[in-house]
Amino acid sequence: MNSKPGSLDTLEERILEVENHFGVLQQEIEEIGLPAGLDLQRRLEELKIEEQAVRRDIIGYLLDPEPDPIKVKNIERLLQRIADEESSVQDDADFLNQAAPSSVSLAVEAGAHLVDLYRRVLGRLLREHHPLGQSVFVNQTHDDLAARFGIDDVNESAKIDEHQKR
Repeated sequence: MNSKPGSLDTLEERILEVENHFGVLQQEIEEIGLPAGLDLQRRLEELKIEEQAVRRDIIGYLLDPEPDPIKVKNIERLLQRIADEESSVQDDADFLNQAAPSSVSLAVEAGAHLVDLYRRVLGRLLREHHPLGQSVFVNQTHDDLAARFGIDDVNESAKIDEHQKR
């Protein structure tokens, strides 16, 4: 009976390590995205199911009145198999993270460049006019407006105003 708790402590530590690795793998697979990460996600879900089976086997081992050393060896083999498969999934995830950018990310980047180009061309065509109803008088002083529109005298601007009222 004394062998039960010691071996279970190490098994529990290994299970906790596996669960921590599952969390890291889950984040890496989410970063990879679809469709490349779909197979990795499926493999990770299978590993989680196997980890639940290990937990179930440990509970069965604890509840068994006559402990069987073969059950502990089977649990250890299953944990080793999970660790090996987890390592394989990690290697595949690392490989996919190093892969060339996907066509979607390239399309987004190209679209961002086109929008930037469009904004620059539109700004040049409108010559700093403010489209879409923005006021040209925002952040403009009287002197700036007078210089921009070629009005030198306040009297001259008054003449223009009278002319427009007619």
